[in-house]
Parts: sequence; C-alpha cells; structure tokens
Amino acid sequence: MKLYRQIRERAPSSNVVIHMHNAFEPKWLEPDVKMIVPSLFLKNYYQSYLPQADIAIVPNGIDLESYQSDYEAVTKADLNISANEKVIFYAGRIVPDKGVLLLMQAFEKLLEKHDDIKLVVIGDYNEESKIDGGAYQRDVREIAERLKEKCIMLGSIPPEKMHFYYPLSDVVVIPSQFKEPFCMVAIEAMGAARPVLVSTRGGMIEFVKENSTGYHLREPMTAASIAQDIENLLSNEAIEDIAKQGQNYVHAHFSWEGVT
Repeated sequence: MKLYRQIRERAPSSNVVIHMHNAFEPKWLEPDVKMIVPSLFLKNYYQSYLPQADIAIVPNGIDLESYQSDYEAVTKADLNISANEKVIFYAGRIVPDKGVLLLMQAFEKLLEKHDDIKLVVIGDYNEESKIDGGAYQRDVREIAERLKEKCIMLGSIPPEKMHFYYPLSDVVVIPSQFKEPFCMVAIEAMGAARPVLVSTRGGMIEFVKENSTGYHLREPMTAASIAQDIENLLSNEAIEDIAKQGQNYVHAHFSWEGVT
C-alpha cells in the first residue's frame, strides 16, 4: 500500500493495475479503485473496506504442460523411503502463519501409533524471521532433529521444480493458521493428482471442496486434531478417487491458458 501511494504521488493521472494477493488494510486506495484479486475471499475482504470498489477475481494457475508431460519425478526410493511407508508432505514458508510446526507436532503424535510414515518438509528452515529473530525456525529445526530419519527436510525448492516432488506424497497437508488468500501449493498438489488436507481459514475452500476435490482440517485446529484428520484420511478408501476429481477440477479451472 505504501508503494501504491508513492506511485500515485509521482504519476497521479496514470492508470495503475493493482493485483492484490494478500489481505492488507487498504490505506491510501481510492474508494472507487479497480482491483484484481485471486479469490472470492479476498474480494469480500477488500469490498468490506471499499464498498464502491470495482473488484474482479482472476485466479492463479498452473502450467498444465509441466504436469501432463512425461518427466522423471522424485521417488520415495530417491529419499530412502520404503514403498510401504506413507508420506505426509508439506511445502511452504517456515513461518507461524503456515502452521508447519503444528503439523510436525501432529506427526509426532501419529508416530506413537504408526511406524510406517514419513514427513517430508519443503521450505527454507534456516530463514530468520524479523518478527521473532528466527525463534520459530529454530523450533522447527529442533523438532526435526528429534524426529530424526522420520522427518526429511528438503529445504527450499524453486517453484518451477515443485511438480517433481508432489508425486512423493500420500497426502499434502496445508495447516494454515491465517486466512489463506489462495494458496498455490494446494492447486499444484491437486494438479499432480495428490490428495490435499487443508485449513478452512480463507480462500482454499473455494476449490478444495470437502469429500469432492479434497479434504478439510477440523476446527479448532490442534496437533491432536490434525493427527486424527491425517489418520482418518490415510485409511479412507475414496482418497485416490477424490484426488483424481481434484486434479480434474484444477485442470478445468486453473490452467494458465484458461486464466489468461
């Protein structure tokens, strides 16, 4: 918003395209601003501040060619995971908003009853947050060390290479603790025909529909509830059918060609 104000001051008569991907208090925006957002959640958010604004929804998308072409995906064997082990998969920033520490605590609870599971985490776990000086990332590293070989921390992966990694997963968990405006990981995982288990906070429920294209985490979200949700899902006989329906939905609605 500060950048927008600075541009406006320097070019008051120019047309400006404003495409918002996060929920910020819209300071310095004109009451009748024209805006593009990727989800109904964000449209409703900004409309509540700016009832006169003209807001259009243009979702994000994926490159279908990358997901449909033959490519050498990373396999369980590549990471020394046995074929009979179930992989719980997380990808995203290692910050409190994304809930990865809560997922790791849930995974610890699952290990009390199940030995045939692994947790794969993609994200920069050495990043130091300005908010807490890196304390959250240290907590994540500490629990990863405690989990030893049961937790595989892959670090940061370039976005254009993520489709190589989704096939590893038996379930992709997105335990966001804030109101997620859209979430690229969700549509990418769905595009790779992997089942997703997501937070109902924010915009993901617009395309991750319970027992139709994916699954929802229960509220209030705790380590215990996430562990139970994962356990229920891994024993769900319809999981692959739902994952396929999720893939079909993403291919129909979120190809970059369709978005454009």
